[in-house]
Amino acid sequence: METTPPLPAAVVAAAGGGRAPLVLARAPGRVNLIGEHTDYNGLPVLPMAIDRTVWVAARTRDDGRFLATNLDRAFAPCDFPWEAVIPPGPPGHWENYLKAALQAVVRHLPPDRRSGASLTVASDLPTAAGLSSSSALVVAMTLAVLAAHGSAVERRVLADELAAAERYVGVLSGGMDQAAILLAEAGAALRIDFFPLRTRPVPLPPACAVIVADSGVRAEKSGDARTAYNRRVVECRLACRVLSAALGLPLERLGDLVSHARGRPLAGFVDALAERLPDRPATLPEIAAAGDVPVATMRALTTGDDGRSLAIGGDPDTFRPLARGRHVLGEADRVAAAVAALGTGDLGAFGRLMRASHASCRDDYEVSIPALDELVAIAEDAGALGARVTGAGFGGSIVALARAADADRIVAALDARYYRARRGGAAGPPPRFVLGPAAGASVRSVAAP
Repeated sequence: METTPPLPAAVVAAAGGGRAPLVLARAPGRVNLIGEHTDYNGLPVLPMAIDRTVWVAARTRDDGRFLATNLDRAFAPCDFPWEAVIPPGPPGHWENYLKAALQAVVRHLPPDRRSGASLTVASDLPTAAGLSSSSALVVAMTLAVLAAHGSAVERRVLADELAAAERYVGVLSGGMDQAAILLAEAGAALRIDFFPLRTRPVPLPPACAVIVADSGVRAEKSGDARTAYNRRVVECRLACRVLSAALGLPLERLGDLVSHARGRPLAGFVDALAERLPDRPATLPEIAAAGDVPVATMRALTTGDDGRSLAIGGDPDTFRPLARGRHVLGEADRVAAAVAALGTGDLGAFGRLMRASHASCRDDYEVSIPALDELVAIAEDAGALGARVTGAGFGGSIVALARAADADRIVAALDARYYRARRGGAAGPPPRFVLGPAAGASVRSVAAP
Protein backbone atom coordinates (compact mmCIF):
# COMPACT_ATOMS: atom_id res chain seq x y z
CA MET A 1 0.00 0.00 0.00
CA GLU A 2 1.32 3.48 -0.92
CA THR A 3 2.56 5.55 2.00
CA THR A 4 1.53 9.19 1.97
CA PRO A 5 4.37 11.57 2.99
CA PRO A 6 3.82 13.68 6.14
CA LEU A 7 2.64 16.97 4.61
CA PRO A 8 0.02 15.56 2.21
CA ALA A 9 -1.01 13.12 4.95
CA ALA A 10 -1.73 16.13 7.16
CA VAL A 11 -3.83 17.67 4.38
CA VAL A 12 -5.84 14.47 3.98
CA ALA A 13 -6.32 14.18 7.72
CA ALA A 14 -7.47 17.79 7.98
CA ALA A 15 -9.96 17.23 5.15
CA GLY A 16 -11.72 14.69 7.37
CA GLY A 17 -14.41 12.27 6.31
CA GLY A 18 -17.32 12.77 3.97
CA ARG A 19 -19.62 11.03 1.57
CA ALA A 20 -17.97 12.35 -1.61
CA PRO A 21 -14.64 10.87 -2.75
CA LEU A 22 -11.51 12.76 -1.74
CA VAL A 23 -8.87 13.71 -4.28
CA LEU A 24 -5.36 15.02 -3.63
CA ALA A 25 -3.59 17.32 -6.08
CA ARG A 26 0.06 18.35 -5.93
CA ALA A 27 1.67 21.20 -7.84
CA PRO A 28 5.40 21.93 -7.52
CA GLY A 29 7.00 25.33 -7.48
CA ARG A 30 9.47 26.19 -10.19
CA VAL A 31 12.78 27.97 -10.46
CA ASN A 32 13.66 29.70 -13.69
CA LEU A 33 17.25 28.92 -14.61
CA ILE A 34 17.40 31.56 -17.35
CA GLY A 35 14.96 33.50 -19.51
CA GLU A 36 13.53 36.24 -17.29
CA HIS A 37 10.55 38.31 -18.45
CA THR A 38 10.69 36.74 -21.90
CA ASP A 39 7.55 34.58 -21.71
CA TYR A 40 4.95 37.34 -22.03
CA ASN A 41 6.95 38.60 -25.01
CA GLY A 42 6.54 35.26 -26.77
CA LEU A 43 10.17 34.27 -26.28
CA PRO A 44 11.64 31.13 -24.66
CA VAL A 45 12.40 30.34 -21.03
CA LEU A 46 14.27 27.52 -19.26
CA PRO A 47 12.71 26.71 -15.87
CA MET A 48 12.54 23.50 -13.88
CA ALA A 49 9.98 22.24 -11.39
CA ILE A 50 11.30 21.83 -7.84
CA ASP A 51 10.61 19.50 -4.94
CA ARG A 52 8.71 22.10 -2.93
CA THR A 53 4.98 21.67 -3.36
CA VAL A 54 1.46 22.95 -2.85
CA TRP A 55 -1.03 20.20 -1.86
CA VAL A 56 -4.80 20.51 -2.17
CA ALA A 57 -7.30 17.92 -0.94
CA ALA A 58 -10.81 18.35 -2.34
CA ARG A 59 -14.24 16.77 -2.25
CA THR A 60 -17.45 18.05 -3.75
CA ARG A 61 -20.22 19.75 -1.81
CA ASP A 62 -23.90 19.73 -2.68
CA ASP A 63 -24.62 23.39 -1.86
CA GLY A 64 -22.74 25.08 -4.71
CA ARG A 65 -20.25 26.77 -2.36
CA PHE A 66 -16.49 26.72 -2.03
CA LEU A 67 -15.01 26.42 1.42
CA ALA A 68 -11.20 26.54 1.53
CA THR A 69 -8.96 26.22 4.57
CA ASN A 70 -5.17 26.44 4.74
CA LEU A 71 -3.04 24.61 7.28
CA ASP A 72 -0.95 27.77 7.44
CA ARG A 73 -3.05 29.89 9.79
CA ALA A 74 -1.64 33.07 8.23
CA PHE A 75 -4.24 32.45 5.49
CA ALA A 76 -7.79 32.91 6.73
CA PRO A 77 -10.50 30.46 5.58
CA CYS A 78 -12.63 31.57 2.65
CA ASP A 79 -16.21 30.70 1.77
CA PHE A 80 -18.09 31.89 -1.31
CA PRO A 81 -20.70 30.61 -3.81
CA TRP A 82 -19.94 29.38 -7.32
CA GLU A 83 -21.52 32.10 -9.42
CA ALA A 84 -21.48 32.82 -13.14
CA VAL A 85 -19.27 35.83 -12.40
CA ILE A 86 -17.26 35.55 -9.19
CA PRO A 87 -16.32 38.94 -7.76
CA PRO A 88 -12.74 39.18 -6.43
CA GLY A 89 -12.03 39.33 -2.74
CA PRO A 90 -9.91 42.01 -1.06
CA PRO A 91 -6.62 42.75 -2.91
CA GLY A 92 -3.91 40.38 -1.78
CA HIS A 93 -6.30 37.79 -0.29
CA TRP A 94 -5.35 34.24 -1.20
CA GLU A 95 -8.94 33.39 -2.10
CA ASN A 96 -8.44 35.35 -5.33
CA TYR A 97 -6.12 32.59 -6.58
CA LEU A 98 -8.87 30.02 -6.01
CA LYS A 99 -11.25 32.27 -7.88
CA ALA A 100 -8.69 32.60 -10.68
CA ALA A 101 -8.58 28.79 -10.93
CA LEU A 102 -12.34 28.67 -11.22
CA GLN A 103 -12.21 30.96 -14.27
CA ALA A 104 -10.58 28.04 -16.08
CA VAL A 105 -12.59 25.24 -14.44
CA VAL A 106 -15.90 26.79 -15.44
CA ARG A 107 -15.03 26.29 -19.12
CA HIS A 108 -14.99 22.53 -18.64
CA LEU A 109 -17.92 21.87 -16.33
CA PRO A 110 -21.52 22.48 -17.43
CA PRO A 111 -23.74 24.31 -14.90
CA ASP A 112 -25.46 21.11 -13.71
CA ARG A 113 -22.09 19.65 -12.61
CA ARG A 114 -20.85 22.67 -10.63
CA SER A 115 -21.58 21.45 -7.15
CA GLY A 116 -18.90 23.37 -5.26
CA ALA A 117 -16.14 21.86 -3.15
CA SER A 118 -14.43 21.77 0.22
CA LEU A 119 -10.68 22.27 -0.14
CA THR A 120 -7.78 21.90 2.29
CA VAL A 121 -4.40 23.40 1.41
CA ALA A 122 -0.85 22.98 2.68
CA SER A 123 2.54 23.82 1.26
CA ASP A 124 6.27 23.65 1.91
CA LEU A 125 6.86 26.11 -0.94
CA PRO A 126 7.97 29.55 0.30
CA THR A 127 5.56 32.34 -0.60
CA ALA A 128 6.62 35.58 -2.33
CA ALA A 129 10.09 34.07 -2.96
CA GLY A 130 10.02 34.09 -6.77
CA LEU A 131 9.36 30.32 -6.87
CA SER A 132 5.83 30.57 -8.27
CA SER A 133 3.89 29.71 -5.14
CA SER A 134 0.84 31.57 -6.47
CA SER A 135 0.78 29.69 -9.78
CA ALA A 136 1.35 26.38 -7.98
CA LEU A 137 -1.67 27.17 -5.82
CA VAL A 138 -3.79 27.97 -8.89
CA VAL A 139 -2.70 24.76 -10.66
CA ALA A 140 -3.29 22.57 -7.61
CA MET A 141 -6.70 24.15 -7.01
CA THR A 142 -7.69 23.66 -10.65
CA LEU A 143 -6.63 20.01 -10.79
CA ALA A 144 -8.31 19.27 -7.46
CA VAL A 145 -11.63 20.88 -8.38
CA LEU A 146 -11.71 19.25 -11.82
CA ALA A 147 -10.85 15.82 -10.41
CA ALA A 148 -13.39 16.12 -7.59
CA HIS A 149 -16.04 16.79 -10.24
CA GLY A 150 -14.89 13.80 -12.31
CA SER A 151 -13.24 15.83 -15.04
CA ALA A 152 -9.75 16.29 -16.49
CA VAL A 153 -8.29 18.61 -19.11
CA GLU A 154 -5.31 18.09 -21.40
CA ARG A 155 -2.28 19.64 -19.72
CA ARG A 156 -1.18 21.93 -22.56
CA VAL A 157 -4.68 23.32 -22.88
CA LEU A 158 -4.79 23.91 -19.15
CA ALA A 159 -1.40 25.65 -19.14
CA ASP A 160 -2.64 28.21 -21.67
CA GLU A 161 -5.95 28.72 -19.89
CA LEU A 162 -4.41 29.16 -16.44
CA ALA A 163 -1.92 31.74 -17.72
CA ALA A 164 -4.91 33.81 -18.82
CA ALA A 165 -6.91 33.01 -15.69
CA GLU A 166 -4.23 34.44 -13.38
CA ARG A 167 -4.88 37.87 -14.84
CA TYR A 168 -7.91 37.79 -12.55
CA VAL A 169 -5.55 38.97 -9.79
CA GLY A 170 -4.35 41.86 -11.94
CA VAL A 171 -0.98 40.60 -13.19
CA LEU A 172 -0.18 40.55 -16.93
CA SER A 173 1.76 37.32 -16.55
CA GLY A 174 3.10 35.10 -19.28
CA GLY A 175 2.70 31.34 -19.42
CA MET A 176 6.03 30.08 -18.05
CA ASP A 177 4.91 29.24 -14.53
CA GLN A 178 1.82 27.26 -15.46
CA ALA A 179 3.57 25.33 -18.25
CA ALA A 180 6.55 24.45 -16.05
CA ILE A 181 4.35 23.32 -13.17
CA LEU A 182 2.08 21.20 -15.36
CA LEU A 183 4.52 19.80 -17.94
CA ALA A 184 7.91 19.43 -16.23
CA GLU A 185 9.76 16.11 -16.22
CA ALA A 186 11.91 14.78 -13.39
CA GLY A 187 15.63 15.18 -14.01
CA ALA A 188 15.28 17.88 -16.62
CA ALA A 189 14.77 21.58 -17.12
CA LEU A 190 12.08 22.50 -19.62
CA ARG A 191 12.59 24.76 -22.60
CA ILE A 192 9.26 26.45 -23.20
CA ASP A 193 8.31 28.36 -26.33
CA PHE A 194 5.07 30.28 -26.76
CA PHE A 195 2.38 31.16 -29.29
CA PRO A 196 1.81 28.27 -29.69
CA LEU A 197 2.98 26.58 -26.50
CA ARG A 198 5.78 24.06 -27.10
CA THR A 199 7.99 22.31 -24.56
CA ARG A 200 11.17 20.26 -24.70
CA PRO A 201 12.91 18.63 -21.73
CA VAL A 202 16.58 19.55 -21.35
CA PRO A 203 18.33 17.07 -19.01
CA LEU A 204 20.62 18.53 -16.35
CA PRO A 205 24.03 16.87 -15.97
CA PRO A 206 24.27 14.90 -12.71
CA ALA A 207 27.49 16.75 -11.89
CA CYS A 208 25.66 20.04 -11.39
CA ALA A 209 23.75 21.44 -8.42
CA VAL A 210 21.03 24.09 -8.44
CA ILE A 211 20.96 26.29 -5.35
CA VAL A 212 18.09 28.64 -4.53
CA ALA A 213 18.51 31.32 -1.85
CA ASP A 214 15.60 33.46 -0.66
CA SER A 215 16.54 37.08 0.08
CA GLY A 216 13.76 37.41 2.64
CA VAL A 217 12.44 40.44 0.73
CA ARG A 218 8.92 39.50 -0.23
CA ALA A 219 7.99 39.81 -3.90
CA GLU A 220 4.22 39.92 -3.63
CA LYS A 221 2.54 39.71 -7.02
CA SER A 222 -0.56 41.04 -5.31
CA GLY A 223 1.32 44.09 -4.00
CA ASP A 224 3.89 46.59 -5.23
CA ALA A 225 5.69 43.96 -7.30
CA ARG A 226 2.51 43.62 -9.38
CA THR A 227 2.57 47.24 -10.54
CA ALA A 228 6.31 47.11 -11.26
CA TYR A 229 5.82 43.87 -13.21
CA ASN A 230 2.94 45.35 -15.21
CA ARG A 231 5.07 48.40 -16.03
CA ARG A 232 7.70 46.12 -17.63
CA VAL A 233 5.00 44.44 -19.73
CA VAL A 234 3.82 47.86 -20.94
CA GLU A 235 7.37 48.99 -21.74
CA CYS A 236 7.88 45.87 -23.87
CA ARG A 237 4.67 46.66 -25.76
CA LEU A 238 6.00 50.14 -26.44
CA ALA A 239 9.35 48.78 -27.62
CA CYS A 240 7.56 46.37 -29.93
CA ARG A 241 5.49 49.16 -31.47
CA VAL A 242 8.59 51.26 -32.15
CA LEU A 243 10.40 48.27 -33.68
CA SER A 244 7.38 47.56 -35.85
CA ALA A 245 7.68 51.06 -37.30
CA ALA A 246 11.47 50.95 -37.58
CA LEU A 247 11.51 47.62 -39.41
CA GLY A 248 8.27 47.99 -41.33
CA LEU A 249 6.97 44.73 -39.86
CA PRO A 250 3.54 43.98 -38.34
CA LEU A 251 4.75 42.88 -34.90
CA GLU A 252 2.29 41.99 -32.14
CA ARG A 253 5.00 41.06 -29.63
CA LEU A 254 8.77 41.00 -29.54
CA GLY A 255 8.75 37.25 -30.10
CA ASP A 256 7.42 37.81 -33.62
CA LEU A 257 10.95 38.88 -34.54
CA VAL A 258 12.04 35.23 -34.47
CA SER A 259 10.47 34.57 -37.87
CA HIS A 260 12.42 37.49 -39.34
CA ALA A 261 15.77 36.75 -37.71
CA ARG A 262 16.69 33.89 -40.07
CA GLY A 263 18.69 32.23 -37.34
CA ARG A 264 20.60 35.38 -36.38
CA PRO A 265 20.79 36.64 -32.79
CA LEU A 266 17.73 38.62 -31.77
CA ALA A 267 19.95 41.17 -30.06
CA GLY A 268 20.81 42.42 -33.54
CA PHE A 269 17.41 44.14 -33.65
CA VAL A 270 18.34 46.37 -30.72
CA ASP A 271 20.24 48.70 -33.05
CA ALA A 272 17.03 49.53 -34.90
CA LEU A 273 15.38 50.35 -31.58
CA ALA A 274 18.34 52.47 -30.46
CA GLU A 275 18.20 54.55 -33.64
CA ARG A 276 14.76 55.80 -32.61
CA LEU A 277 14.80 55.88 -28.81
CA PRO A 278 17.08 57.49 -26.23
CA ASP A 279 18.88 55.28 -23.72
CA ARG A 280 17.13 57.00 -20.81
CA PRO A 281 13.57 57.31 -19.54
CA ALA A 282 11.51 58.67 -22.45
CA THR A 283 8.18 60.47 -22.40
CA LEU A 284 5.14 58.97 -24.06
CA PRO A 285 5.13 61.70 -26.76
CA GLU A 286 8.79 60.87 -27.54
CA ILE A 287 7.96 57.18 -27.79
CA ALA A 288 4.92 57.87 -29.96
CA ALA A 289 7.05 59.96 -32.34
CA ALA A 290 9.59 57.12 -32.51
CA GLY A 291 6.80 54.74 -33.40
CA ASP A 292 5.24 57.05 -36.01
CA VAL A 293 1.87 56.96 -34.23
CA PRO A 294 -0.29 59.40 -32.24
CA VAL A 295 0.24 59.60 -28.49
CA ALA A 296 -3.25 58.13 -27.99
CA THR A 297 -2.15 54.96 -29.81
CA MET A 298 0.78 54.50 -27.48
CA ARG A 299 -1.30 55.33 -24.43
CA ALA A 300 -3.71 52.52 -25.37
CA LEU A 301 -0.80 50.09 -24.90
CA THR A 302 -0.58 51.11 -21.23
CA THR A 303 -4.05 49.74 -20.44
CA GLY A 304 -5.20 46.26 -19.47
CA ASP A 305 -6.50 43.69 -21.93
CA ASP A 306 -10.01 44.98 -21.27
CA GLY A 307 -9.01 48.54 -22.15
CA ARG A 308 -9.34 49.77 -18.58
CA SER A 309 -6.68 51.60 -16.61
CA LEU A 310 -3.84 49.32 -15.54
CA ALA A 311 -1.91 49.55 -12.27
CA ILE A 312 1.65 50.14 -13.46
CA GLY A 313 3.13 52.32 -10.72
CA GLY A 314 5.59 55.13 -11.30
CA ASP A 315 5.19 57.96 -13.77
CA PRO A 316 2.37 57.07 -16.22
CA ASP A 317 3.99 59.15 -18.97
CA THR A 318 7.65 58.07 -18.75
CA PHE A 319 9.06 54.67 -19.76
CA ARG A 320 12.31 52.87 -20.73
CA PRO A 321 11.42 50.80 -23.81
CA LEU A 322 14.97 50.68 -25.23
CA ALA A 323 16.49 49.18 -22.07
CA ARG A 324 13.61 46.74 -21.68
CA GLY A 325 13.81 45.61 -25.30
CA ARG A 326 17.58 45.22 -25.05
CA HIS A 327 17.18 42.90 -22.06
CA VAL A 328 14.39 40.79 -23.53
CA LEU A 329 16.04 40.21 -26.91
CA GLY A 330 19.43 39.49 -25.37
CA GLU A 331 17.85 37.19 -22.80
CA ALA A 332 16.14 35.14 -25.50
CA ASP A 333 19.53 34.62 -27.15
CA ARG A 334 20.93 33.54 -23.78
CA VAL A 335 18.21 30.91 -23.39
CA ALA A 336 19.11 29.35 -26.74
CA ALA A 337 22.81 29.38 -25.82
CA ALA A 338 22.07 27.88 -22.38
CA VAL A 339 20.13 24.98 -23.90
CA ALA A 340 23.09 24.33 -26.22
CA ALA A 341 25.52 24.47 -23.29
CA LEU A 342 23.53 21.89 -21.34
CA GLY A 343 23.44 19.69 -24.43
CA THR A 344 27.23 19.53 -24.45
CA GLY A 345 27.59 19.49 -20.66
CA ASP A 346 29.40 22.84 -20.66
CA LEU A 347 28.45 24.07 -17.20
CA GLY A 348 31.01 26.86 -17.34
CA ALA A 349 29.32 28.37 -20.40
CA PHE A 350 25.92 28.08 -18.72
CA GLY A 351 27.27 29.86 -15.64
CA ARG A 352 28.63 32.73 -17.74
CA LEU A 353 25.22 33.12 -19.38
CA MET A 354 23.60 33.30 -15.94
CA ARG A 355 26.02 36.06 -14.92
CA ALA A 356 25.17 38.03 -18.06
CA SER A 357 21.48 37.48 -17.41
CA HIS A 358 21.72 38.88 -13.90
CA ALA A 359 23.60 41.96 -15.10
CA SER A 360 20.90 42.59 -17.69
CA CYS A 361 18.08 42.01 -15.17
CA ARG A 362 19.80 44.45 -12.81
CA ASP A 363 20.81 47.20 -15.24
CA ASP A 364 18.39 47.08 -18.19
CA TYR A 365 15.26 45.52 -16.71
CA GLU A 366 15.82 46.91 -13.21
CA VAL A 367 14.16 44.00 -11.39
CA SER A 368 17.01 43.17 -9.03
CA ILE A 369 17.50 44.78 -5.64
CA PRO A 370 20.62 45.15 -3.43
CA ALA A 371 19.79 42.07 -1.36
CA LEU A 372 19.64 39.90 -4.50
CA ASP A 373 22.86 41.42 -5.85
CA GLU A 374 24.52 40.59 -2.53
CA LEU A 375 23.38 36.96 -2.64
CA VAL A 376 24.61 36.63 -6.22
CA ALA A 377 28.03 38.00 -5.26
CA ILE A 378 28.34 35.69 -2.24
CA ALA A 379 27.38 32.60 -4.26
CA GLU A 380 29.82 33.40 -7.05
CA ASP A 381 32.64 34.28 -4.64
CA ALA A 382 32.12 30.89 -2.98
CA GLY A 383 32.45 28.99 -6.25
CA ALA A 384 29.11 29.12 -8.06
CA LEU A 385 29.57 29.02 -11.83
CA GLY A 386 26.89 31.66 -12.17
CA ALA A 387 24.00 33.14 -10.22
CA ARG A 388 21.09 35.40 -11.01
CA VAL A 389 17.78 36.78 -9.83
CA THR A 390 14.99 34.31 -10.56
CA GLY A 391 11.29 34.92 -10.97
CA ALA A 392 9.79 38.34 -11.50
CA GLY A 393 12.33 40.04 -9.24
CA PHE A 394 11.76 43.05 -6.96
CA GLY A 395 12.63 40.68 -4.11
CA GLY A 396 12.37 36.92 -3.82
CA SER A 397 15.25 34.58 -4.60
CA ILE A 398 18.39 33.97 -6.61
CA VAL A 399 19.30 30.76 -8.39
CA ALA A 400 22.92 29.60 -8.61
CA LEU A 401 24.50 26.88 -10.73
CA ALA A 402 27.40 24.97 -9.22
CA ARG A 403 29.30 21.77 -9.54
CA ALA A 404 27.77 19.30 -7.10
CA ALA A 405 31.05 19.02 -5.17
CA ASP A 406 30.93 22.77 -4.43
CA ALA A 407 27.33 23.01 -3.24
CA ASP A 408 28.02 22.60 0.50
CA ARG A 409 30.70 25.30 0.44
CA ILE A 410 28.37 27.75 -1.32
CA VAL A 411 25.52 27.07 1.11
CA ALA A 412 27.88 27.59 4.05
CA ALA A 413 29.02 30.93 2.61
CA LEU A 414 25.40 32.07 2.15
CA ASP A 415 24.68 31.14 5.76
CA ALA A 416 27.75 32.92 7.15
CA ARG A 417 27.73 36.05 5.02
CA TYR A 418 24.03 36.69 4.44
CA TYR A 419 21.65 34.80 6.71
CA ARG A 420 23.47 34.82 10.04
CA ALA A 421 23.30 38.57 10.55
CA ARG A 422 19.74 38.87 9.26
CA ARG A 423 18.13 35.96 11.06
CA GLY A 424 19.58 36.44 14.52
CA GLY A 425 18.32 33.56 16.65
CA ALA A 426 15.47 32.58 14.31
CA ALA A 427 14.49 28.93 14.57
CA GLY A 428 14.88 26.51 11.69
CA PRO A 429 17.34 26.42 8.78
CA PRO A 430 17.94 29.48 6.59
CA PRO A 431 15.76 29.66 3.44
CA ARG A 432 18.28 28.26 0.97
CA PHE A 433 17.92 24.94 -0.78
CA VAL A 434 19.85 22.61 -3.05
CA LEU A 435 17.16 21.42 -5.43
CA GLY A 436 16.81 18.84 -8.16
CA PRO A 437 14.47 19.04 -11.16
CA ALA A 438 11.12 17.50 -10.19
CA ALA A 439 8.15 16.11 -12.07
CA GLY A 440 5.16 18.25 -12.89
CA ALA A 441 1.79 18.36 -11.12
CA SER A 442 -0.32 15.27 -10.45
CA VAL A 443 -3.64 14.28 -8.91
CA ARG A 444 -4.97 11.06 -7.41
CA SER A 445 -7.84 9.70 -5.37
CA VAL A 446 -7.09 8.94 -1.73
CA ALA A 447 -8.78 7.14 1.11
CA ALA A 448 -9.62 9.46 4.01
CA PRO A 449 -8.35 8.33 7.44
